[in-house]
Amino acid sequence: MKTAAALILPALLMTAQPYLASAQDIKAAAKASISLDKDTPRRKVGEKPVPSSLEEGLWHESEKVETKAKTSGERTRDLALEAYVQGLMDKVMKDHKGESRVYVMERPVFNASMAPNGYTEVWTGLLLRAQTEDEVAFVLGHEAGHFLHNHSISAYQAFKDGQNAALAASMLIAVVAMGAQANAGSYAQASDIGSIASGLIDVVYLGSIASYFSYSRDKESYADLYGHALSTAAGFDQGAGEALWADRLKETSASDYDKVRKSPTRINIFGSHPLETSRVEALQTYNKNLGSYQTTINAEDRLAALQSYRAKIRPYLSRWLEDDLKRQDYGQTTHIIDQKLEAKQDLGLLYFYRGEALRLKAIKPSAATIRNAKEGTEKPVTIDFSAAIKAYETALTYPDAPPMTHKQVGELYRRTNEQQKALEALRTYLRLSPEAEDAWMVDDEVQKLTKALEAAPTPEANAPTAPEPVKP
Repeated sequence: MKTAAALILPALLMTAQPYLASAQDIKAAAKASISLDKDTPRRKVGEKPVPSSLEEGLWHESEKVETKAKTSGERTRDLALEAYVQGLMDKVMKDHKGESRVYVMERPVFNASMAPNGYTEVWTGLLLRAQTEDEVAFVLGHEAGHFLHNHSISAYQAFKDGQNAALAASMLIAVVAMGAQANAGSYAQASDIGSIASGLIDVVYLGSIASYFSYSRDKESYADLYGHALSTAAGFDQGAGEALWADRLKETSASDYDKVRKSPTRINIFGSHPLETSRVEALQTYNKNLGSYQTTINAEDRLAALQSYRAKIRPYLSRWLEDDLKRQDYGQTTHIIDQKLEAKQDLGLLYFYRGEALRLKAIKPSAATIRNAKEGTEKPVTIDFSAAIKAYETALTYPDAPPMTHKQVGELYRRTNEQQKALEALRTYLRLSPEAEDAWMVDDEVQKLTKALEAAPTPEANAPTAPEPVKP
């Protein structure tokens, strides 16, 4: 027996038009090889599910999870930040303002999702990676496109039609809950849906979950154009989607891990359909065929956009970078930082975290260390801290360098036998942070360095020598 939703959907498809599918939109999309006129129709303003329908069931489950999200320990405590993102969503969903509730989650992974009832999560990893407000608006528009065209409903219906009903019901509860219950300890491998779901649900349902959240190639393409249309209609830059997706591809290429570099880029943790260069090219083609596209942006306007967005996220920038380091993909973190340098602001802070990423990358177990451990040998392995030291030293040329910069570079000076520099850096740290929790340990190191330098017989004893070997 067909559900109410299954009965009314064909009629809607025959009478309604896709959102923003003007003749110009459809023509421009066709030139980008996207059949926009074949998508499901847009929901009406304030539309509610048909009683006892599949959609009503999805709404009910989404509402239960949204209640949990409100009190989640991972929900940001910065209500001003959440209000800012909600404001962007309201601009993008102008006609449907109020139908989406945004919850910002403190998770250092690029992700945003929107449930059938409008419950929306935006993760701080996305807000960190976005370069401009326009890029955030594009992503919100992309998710709104899925929501407004009921993509999750049709995807679930297709799944349910081909699966056991009991399995489908169990899968539904699991998939909706995953957004609010994602494991905070699995960031290092969060791009793998299995790692996010591990410990939360039975492994039997993993394949089903991936299927549910993986919109088809066509629906992802539709959502890209809806994201473009919704955000540009709200006054945001029409090249934002291209820029954001292109940078996501570059971030994948910058990974420390060969497996990640060789894997397809995803635009969220649940999407199994890869982000390919063809998606960027399709947006470019669509833009150009709209007839009002500016192929380049004025450098002055670009800088203004970067700095305007930086002003919004500056209070959170340090915390987000600290969280991103926990993913332990220092190549990607360095890429993110290098992108942030384009704004020409917060340079002391950014170079400090660049130093942190490079320092942590340097001390990661190397292939030689792992080989020695397997062989049971203690062959010395030299760690090259030169890149990290250079970043810290650059940070210290700017007034906003964190006091911790002095401690970190001082420790690296010590490890590379530049003892006088180490002493000066650690003393400066203590002067700037006398109440620091680690002040007593740093002071102890200062006393040891002072005695060692005083006992040195000649000035040559203080000269830099070869880096000390580090045992695996």
